[in-house]
Amino acid sequence: MVDQVFEIEKGKSESYSKIVEHLRYSQVDNLISPHESLRTAFFCTQIKAQHKIAFQKSWNFVVFSKRTQKDVQLPDAMRQLSLLAPEDEQLAKALAQYSAQERPYTSQEHGHLPAPPKWASMSLRHQVLELSDIYESLKNRFPLKGFDEGKAVLLFPGSVWATKRWTEEGFINTGKALKARGFEIYVMGGPGEEALAEHVAGQIPGAVSLAGKTKIIESAQLIARSALVIGNDSASTHLAAVCEVPLIAVFGPTILEFGYRPWSAESYVVQREGLKCRPCGKHGHKVCPIGTHECMKSISAEEVLRTAGFILR
Repeated sequence: MVDQVFEIEKGKSESYSKIVEHLRYSQVDNLISPHESLRTAFFCTQIKAQHKIAFQKSWNFVVFSKRTQKDVQLPDAMRQLSLLAPEDEQLAKALAQYSAQERPYTSQEHGHLPAPPKWASMSLRHQVLELSDIYESLKNRFPLKGFDEGKAVLLFPGSVWATKRWTEEGFINTGKALKARGFEIYVMGGPGEEALAEHVAGQIPGAVSLAGKTKIIESAQLIARSALVIGNDSASTHLAAVCEVPLIAVFGPTILEFGYRPWSAESYVVQREGLKCRPCGKHGHKVCPIGTHECMKSISAEEVLRTAGFILR
C-alpha cells in the first residue's frame, strides 16, 4: 500500500529539491532505488535513510549500503522484486526457482505468453473496477457503446518511439474487421497522439477516438471493461496487463527477451521472427536504422485478427 506519492519533473532541479526538503525531517528506514542512473544516485545521497538499496553497479557502493545483482534473464517485474530478495528468504527462493524452470518469453498458441506466478502478479483489476463512479462519469461525457455488453475493443496505435508503432493500415483493417463482427471500436492514446488516433478512427466506420480526452485512471476504467486491447510494445499494453484484460501486443524493433513483456495471464504477442535486424535497440528509434521498417510492415492485419479471433471466440 502506497501512503504518499511525490511527482518529479525530470531535469527540473526545483522539483527534486522540494522532495528532498519534504523528506528532510522524515524517518526513512529503507530507501529502494530501482532506477540505475547517476542522477538518481545523486538524488538518493540527499535523503537520509537507515538502509539504501539498489542494483549493483561498479560505482554505486558509495551511495547504497545494500546492493543486489540484477538478473537480466528475469522479466522486469521480477527484476524489481529481486531488490527485496536479500531481506526475504522465501522471495529469493521463489525467484531462483522461477529463473531456473520457467520460460516467460516462449509464446504458445496464437502468441499466448505464459502467465506470471500468482505471487508476482501486478493485477489491479479489482481496485480499478471498484471505482465505478469514474466509469459512470465517463458514460455521461461520451457515448460508450459496447462496454457493458463485452463488445468494446480498444486500439492504441501510438508510441513515443515511431518505429514501435504497427502500421496505421494494420490498425485500420483490424478495426474494420472487428467492427463487421459486431464489436464497437475505440481508438485511444495520450497527449500528442490525437491526430493519429483521429485518422485511424476516421477510417473505421462508427469508430470513436478518445485519444487525449481521458486521464490515466479513466483510461484504465475503459480498458478494464473492454473485451480486448490491441496496441504496440508501449504503455497501453502494460496498463491493459495491470487491468487483467485480454491484450495483443505487436512487437517490432524490440524483443520479449529485453524483459518488458506485458505481465499478465491474458497477454498475446504478434511479432515477425527471424529478422537479422531485430532488435535494433532497447527502445526502438524515431526512424528505422536501415530504412525498411520490415519488423512492423511485414505484420498483416490478418495475423493480428487470427489472434483476436482466438481470444474473442
